[in-house]
Amino acid sequence: MQFMNPTSSQREQIRLSTLRYCDAADQFGLAAPLLLQFIRSEGHRQLNRQQIEAEISYLCDKGLLTPVPKEISPENSLWRITAAGRDFLAKLNPNDA
Repeated sequence: MQFMNPTSSQREQIRLSTLRYCDAADQFGLAAPLLLQFIRSEGHRQLNRQQIEAEISYLCDKGLLTPVPKEISPENSLWRITAAGRDFLAKLNPNDA
């Protein structure tokens, strides 16, 4: 079954959810497969690993996410939110800050 490309509003929701989950994980970060599982539970059931990795790369390029340095098993990448990512979320929900 071929996955259909998400609409721009779906893509935005996936990106926002990714930031929120990484914010909740604080400095420890989250792996792409776990982020994928979380976001699928929100109703994006056909989202796949390549797509979540593309969204992670996009958020890293924007300076909102960054990889967590790992000495052991660096092939199991983890991602955490940056200060810029937290500021971005705070601007969206100023009452939550």
